[in-house]
Amino acid sequence: MMQLLPEAFQPRIGLASIELADESPHALLPDDSHLQPINAAVERQLEVMLQAETFEKVMLDALRPKVQDQSVLHPSVFHPMREEVAVKLREEIHTQHDISVVQELRAAMALLDHLGAVHDLGEQYRYALLRG
Repeated sequence: MMQLLPEAFQPRIGLASIELADESPHALLPDDSHLQPINAAVERQLEVMLQAETFEKVMLDALRPKVQDQSVLHPSVFHPMREEVAVKLREEIHTQHDISVVQELRAAMALLDHLGAVHDLGEQYRYALLRG
């Protein structure tokens, strides 16, 4: 019975030669001295365009807030932490007698609610992007 060898081991298959070449067939980039100077006005326009307040930029800023510990943004951590802070603020409002302190605490609660809504919107936007 004749044993068949895999095709890779057949004597007719293999490399005929190996060559090493130094020259690239593609054109190289020009030296810095041969590049066109950058127009300062175009550079300013580009900078303005990159920093424009577009919907996409606002959404990306909401999705990637600047926080020290990114793990607190995970929904399983963020939502309970937000509720805990809201409960503490409500308790503090009921114990305070100074009107200015109560107003500041209510402003903090409004800010917390607003940031929570922004975070929820960012989560929905991210999930919508993931789903396509």
